[in-house]
Amino acid sequence: MQVLSPYGKDVLAELKNIYGFDSVESATEFVIRHLQQQYQFGAIEVDTLHIAYGLVAKLKADGEVYHLKFASRDMHENPDQLFPWLDYARKQGVLVPEVISTINGSWYLSPLENVDSDYDVVYLMRDVPGKPMEQASEPLLCQYAEAMAQFHRVGFEYSHPVLGSDATWEDNWENRHELWSDLKENPSISQDLVSEAMLLIEETEVCTLTQTILHGDFRFCHVFFQDNVLSGLVDVDESTQGERLIDLCYGLASGSSPAGGSLLTFEQLRSTLSMYHQCLPLSETEQSVLKGAFAYAFLETLGDLSEFKATKKDIDATQVLLRTVLKASTEELLGSERIVGEG
Repeated sequence: MQVLSPYGKDVLAELKNIYGFDSVESATEFVIRHLQQQYQFGAIEVDTLHIAYGLVAKLKADGEVYHLKFASRDMHENPDQLFPWLDYARKQGVLVPEVISTINGSWYLSPLENVDSDYDVVYLMRDVPGKPMEQASEPLLCQYAEAMAQFHRVGFEYSHPVLGSDATWEDNWENRHELWSDLKENPSISQDLVSEAMLLIEETEVCTLTQTILHGDFRFCHVFFQDNVLSGLVDVDESTQGERLIDLCYGLASGSSPAGGSLLTFEQLRSTLSMYHQCLPLSETEQSVLKGAFAYAFLETLGDLSEFKATKKDIDATQVLLRTVLKASTEELLGSERIVGEG
């Protein structure tokens, strides 16, 4: 059995302090016991424990691959909002994982006891085949852009509220000083670049944009491909209501691994953004906020990279792309043919 921790967390400390397990073995025993009690499985074998933000156990049960995920109660106060949305999205063709209900019909159970933590939501989902793109190419980026547009379009159509606090540009703008404070005096990040990006954020209009359902973490590492065809979106349990620029900008600033630096060149970023814009055009108001939203997303990404001790190469690549984005006009970002959206 493998134990993975892509953010460099102390595995044993995380298992004990967050989940109340004394060892990897006790965590594995808990997973198997929980599955035996709540699902109609025979043979169960835990293949991998993956410790990031939340704990995921990859397992084989009766010859099929599943993932049992421990997630945050803060994001799952009402499962009747999250899982029906995912079921609806799947029926509309969005490649999100299927969440498996327990034998009593519930979407999830919270079996952890006496743990001073909010990571007590546990749910089972089917495996999503494939892996993230390791090298960007136009065919893969086109699929990525189309999948994000499809996800957001279905969110516009879905009439029921989705859990979680709203993710908005206004919230980001109001948190700009906290972000700046986190980045100040960081020797791995150019302070001149931070100042230039913060000035753009300050000058960007604070406005309310149309909301949809967001993935919440639409980074390249959460979009899987198999044989060069998009096979699924993972980590969808952070889906929430919000403004789509949050998904779009943070996604395009990301890398192919959880702690990896920017994956794209500027031309690739512009091409992918243009593809998304053609599929689901940004409104005039969204376009007016776009550069400021990109600046915030890149700074937040740089902060994450520094925290996760990313390589100098990853940090430098992200800074280079941010510098180019700051120099570009909105029209250049969206491509040569500007499409004016409604609203």
